[in-house]
Amino acid sequence: MKNKLEDKKLYKKTLYKTPIRNITIIWSKTDSFKIEEIVLSNPQLDSDEIANKKYENLEILNSKKEPKKLKNILKELQNFFNEEEYHFSTSYLNLNRLTDFQKEVLLTEFNTKKGTVNTYGELAKKVNRPKAYRAVGTALANNPFPIIIPCHRTIKANNTIGGFGGVGQGLESKKILLELEGIEIEGKKVISESPIISLDKSKQDKITNYQ
Repeated sequence: MKNKLEDKKLYKKTLYKTPIRNITIIWSKTDSFKIEEIVLSNPQLDSDEIANKKYENLEILNSKKEPKKLKNILKELQNFFNEEEYHFSTSYLNLNRLTDFQKEVLLTEFNTKKGTVNTYGELAKKVNRPKAYRAVGTALANNPFPIIIPCHRTIKANNTIGGFGGVGQGLESKKILLELEGIEIEGKKVISESPIISLDKSKQDKITNYQ
């Protein structure tokens, strides 16, 4: 069944040939410009195909008619992938589609720093639900706004990178995103020399030269 997202008029814009293949942005402008979802490609389907299966009647605007905010977001995403300075914001995300718990988890994740990782357990502690690490994992797995809300920065307690919704069954795209931020990975594991910043202040390992 396709997702009508409360019968909003929805548009799509695809960013082609990124390091994790194509990315499709679903957006609306009912009251103001909002991103409804960022769709990643997976090993079987391109992001456009996934978006078309999930949402009905997606429209594409001529680039000259695209909102300035959309163009700014595309530029920031390109800067991220080019390892240049970027500035993401949650102000243009439709956070109203999230549960209170998921919103808390994702906004906490948004405030993590480039070039750092944390664990599901540490993130659970940060949102004052120390035993809810599995629920935290579910909230991240269902993150509608990957990259902008950097759920790729959360890994397992044993330093393996865990899952992610993209190419290579999620692992390859997560590995690529972490490496773009300077995290060293060997196989499926963040190696010990990499900068791991814990959200638990008692375990925090400070580093420099990362934003």
